[in-house]
Amino acid sequence: MGNEEKHKKVMDDINIKQNTNIEKVFSQGLGALNFAQRLYMLFAIGLSAFSLYTAAFGLLESWKHRMIHLMLILVLVFLSQMVKDFKKEKLIRAASMVLMLVLWAALLVYVAIDYEQIILRMGIPNMYDKIFGTILIILVMVASYRKMGWAITSLGGLFMVYALFGNIFPGDLYHRGMSYGRFIDFLFNQTIGILGVPIKVAAEYVIMFIIFGAFLTKSGAGEFFIRLSFALTGRFWGGPAKAAVVASALMATINGSGVGNAVATGSITIPLMKKVGYKPHFAAAVEAAASNGGMIMPPVMASVAFLIAEFTKTPYSQIMLHGLIPASLYFFAVILMVHFEAKKTDLSPLAEDQIPDIKEVLSSGWYFFVPIVILAYMLFKGFSPMMAASIGIMIMVILSYAKKETRMGIKEILAALEEGSTNTISVSVACAVAGIIVGVITGTGLGVKFSSMILSLAGDSMFMVLFLTMISSIIMGMGMTAAAVYVIVSALTVPALISMGIPMMPAHFFVYYYGISSAITPPVALAAYGAAGIAGADHNKTAFTAIRLAIVTFVVPFAFVYNPELLAIGSVPDILVTVMFAMIGVLALSAGISKWLLQSTSQLERLLLIAVSVMLFIDILLLNLLGVTVFVAIWFRQKSKMADEEVQVA
Repeated sequence: MGNEEKHKKVMDDINIKQNTNIEKVFSQGLGALNFAQRLYMLFAIGLSAFSLYTAAFGLLESWKHRMIHLMLILVLVFLSQMVKDFKKEKLIRAASMVLMLVLWAALLVYVAIDYEQIILRMGIPNMYDKIFGTILIILVMVASYRKMGWAITSLGGLFMVYALFGNIFPGDLYHRGMSYGRFIDFLFNQTIGILGVPIKVAAEYVIMFIIFGAFLTKSGAGEFFIRLSFALTGRFWGGPAKAAVVASALMATINGSGVGNAVATGSITIPLMKKVGYKPHFAAAVEAAASNGGMIMPPVMASVAFLIAEFTKTPYSQIMLHGLIPASLYFFAVILMVHFEAKKTDLSPLAEDQIPDIKEVLSSGWYFFVPIVILAYMLFKGFSPMMAASIGIMIMVILSYAKKETRMGIKEILAALEEGSTNTISVSVACAVAGIIVGVITGTGLGVKFSSMILSLAGDSMFMVLFLTMISSIIMGMGMTAAAVYVIVSALTVPALISMGIPMMPAHFFVYYYGISSAITPPVALAAYGAAGIAGADHNKTAFTAIRLAIVTFVVPFAFVYNPELLAIGSVPDILVTVMFAMIGVLALSAGISKWLLQSTSQLERLLLIAVSVMLFIDILLLNLLGVTVFVAIWFRQKSKMADEEVQVA
C-alpha cells in the first residue's frame, strides 16, 4: 500500500469515527437509529438551528437564552450516555440517565411555566425555586461527571461545600456560610452562577464558532489542512514532525481542543514520524506539544478568546491581536526543537513521491481559507462574533459548490449542525460547572481571600506572586477543558496579579497559559497521553518530552508580564524590537535545551545559550544587546568549527 493509499485510509477511518446520526439515516435509513438516538439527533440539530436563528434575528432575554441552551445541552448528554450504557449493558447506569431525563423534563416544564416569576424573585427565591434549582445543580453535576470525569466535578462539589459550610474552614478561608436560599438565588435565579458569564459565552459565541468548524470539517477542510502541511514541510529536515506542527496550527482555526488536535492530526502524522525514524515517544510528544499550542492560537484559542473579551470588556479582535505573537513564538519554538532533533538524529526529508504537490493541494481546496479570512476580517472590523460566524458558515456552504465532491447538500448541512452541537457539549458542561464555582467565589469573597493568601506568601516580590500563581494555575487546570480552567484560575488569581501592578491583559493571559499547560503536564496530561496511545509509547516519557518541546509556554508568560510588547501592547517600533529579541531568545533556548545549534553544543555552550534566552526575554536593552552578542559569538564559533572539520575531512 503506497503513501497516498495509507493517507486516504487513515482519513477514511477518522471520518467513519466522526459519522453523525443524520449521516447514518441517509446511508442506512431511519431504522439504523434507536429511539434515543433519534431524539438526540433532533435535539442536536435543534440546538444548532436555535443558535443560528438567534444569531440572525437577535438574542432572547439573558436568563431565558442561557437556560434554553443549557437545557438542550443537558438532554444531549443524558441521551448520548444512555445509548452508550445500553450498548455496554450497564443497565443501572442507563436507568440513572432515564431518571435524569425525568428530572430534566420536570425542570423544563417549571421554567417554561414560571419563567418570568423566577426572574422577578431574584434575591427572594421561593420553595419551588429551591427545589428546581437543586434539580438543575444535580443535572449539571451528573452531566459533568458523565462527560468530563471526576476532576472538574469534584472541584465544583468542593466549592459548593465551601459555600454552604464555610464556618468549618480554618484561617483566612473561614466565612459564616451561605443560607440555602441565598445559595440557590446565586446559582439559579440570577445570572451569576450556573447561568453566568461562562455559559453566556458558550451559548452566544462558542457554539457559533464550533458550528463554523463543523461546516469546515464536513466540507473536507481538515484533510486539506493536513495535506497542505505535508506539502509545505515535506522537503525539510524532520518533515513529518514539522507537518504535525503546521497541521495542528492550521487545525486550531477549526478545533481548539488540545486532545482533539492530538487525535485528529496525530492519527496521520505520528505513524509517518515513526516511519522516518523518530522514536515513538518523541513522535507523540511533538503532536502533543503542537496540539497544546492550538489552544493559544487565534482566532479561536479554545473558545477562551471570547471569555477573556467578556471578562476584560475588550473587543474580541483586540484579544486575537494580543494572542498572535505568543502563539507564533510557541510554534516557532516547537518547529525549532523538531528541526534540531532531526539534525541530531540525521532524519532526512521525506522522499519526493511521499510529498503532495503544493499546487495540486492548493487548487483542490484554496477556497477553505476564504471563510476563515472573511471571518477574521469581520471580527477586526467590529462585527459581533455571532454575525461573523454566521456569514462564515453561509460563505462556506456557497463555496463548497466549487467542486462536485465537496458540495454540501441537505445531508452535509444537517450533519454539520448535529456535529456542531455535539462538539459544544463538553465546553458548555464545563462552563456550567465553572459558573457554579464563579458564583461561589463571588458570593463568599473567596477570590479576594485567595489573592490575599498569595500576596501574604509572596511578600513584595512580583516574581514570587507570578511563581505561586503559575503553580496554582497548573494544579487547578488538571483534567479540565481550557474554558473551565481559565474561568476558575482567573477568578481566583488575577486579582492578586493586578494588585501587584501587573496590567489586566498580561494577567489574564498569564493564568490562561499556565492553566492549559496541564494538557501536557503529568499526572493528567490528556493531550500527551492521547498522542502516546496512538504512538504506542510510554505515557509519562511522552509527557516529559512534550514539556521539553513546549518549554516556551513556561517561559513566555513571565516574559510578557515584564515585557507587554509581546502581547502587542505599546508602540509599533517597540513591539518589533521586542519580537526580534524574543525570536532570537526562543532560538537560543531551543538550541540550549536540544543540545544542538549548527552542530552538537558543548556543556558551556548549552549553559550560555539558556542564559542568553533569559537575557533576551528581559526588558533591559543592555542585557538584550549582550545576549545577542553572545549568541552571535556561539553561532560563528560553531560555523568556524564546522568549516575546520570539513577541511580535515577533505
